[in-house]
Amino acid sequence: MPFPVLLDGDRSIAIAFGMSNPGDERYLANPAEGRRPAVIVDEEGLVLKLVPDLATEDQQTEILANLI
Repeated sequence: MPFPVLLDGDRSIAIAFGMSNPGDERYLANPAEGRRPAVIVDEEGLVLKLVPDLATEDQQTEILANLI
């Protein structure tokens, strides 16, 4: 891929940015267990898009469309 991708497996980045609470397995954008949000950030660090749930094909397609 021509851009970096970050996986926040331990949610430390989500916690640092207020997207999750320490000790909680869920994300504030979508509190259903096992759901993970995606955040698209540009080269300047500006958040361009937040997708609260990558569980469906539609959301995955939406993310890919925003990346290309």
